[in-house]
Amino acid sequence: MKVYRYLILALLCALSVSCSKDNTLDNEEPQTVLSDIAGTWFQYAYLCSDGYFVDISDTGDCAYYEFAYPNIFTQYTVNESGEKEIIKQGEWVYNAETKIAHITEPKGWNLDIAFDFGVLNDSYIATMKIKGRTQNSSSTIKARLLR
Repeated sequence: MKVYRYLILALLCALSVSCSKDNTLDNEEPQTVLSDIAGTWFQYAYLCSDGYFVDISDTGDCAYYEFAYPNIFTQYTVNESGEKEIIKQGEWVYNAETKIAHITEPKGWNLDIAFDFGVLNDSYIATMKIKGRTQNSSSTIKARLLR
């Protein structure tokens, strides 16, 4: 009889453990993490002062953020003639744990770019929080990785 009770108790414990569910993960999407940001990121939106993102992908006013190997950073736009107009150049270092790229610019206008990654239509995207040394050089944008 004791063996029977023990088996019932063990079965109930196993059943309760196997049926328990962690509800904290139900509403969370899997987080996209990139260990390498190398490539060209195309800016398609910026955060305006009213707190929402403005789509600029069809305006021709988009910037490109190029992270080339071994560590060359170039921020540029493309003019009507298809030529690059360089805004900033420097060297970059990326920390995959913090998701922050540090750009050292020769003139001292260094940048820190915090990445928040995602996936859209089979492309990597990122919200890039750009912190410059002045208020005018700081912004938040959305960009797509072109590679």
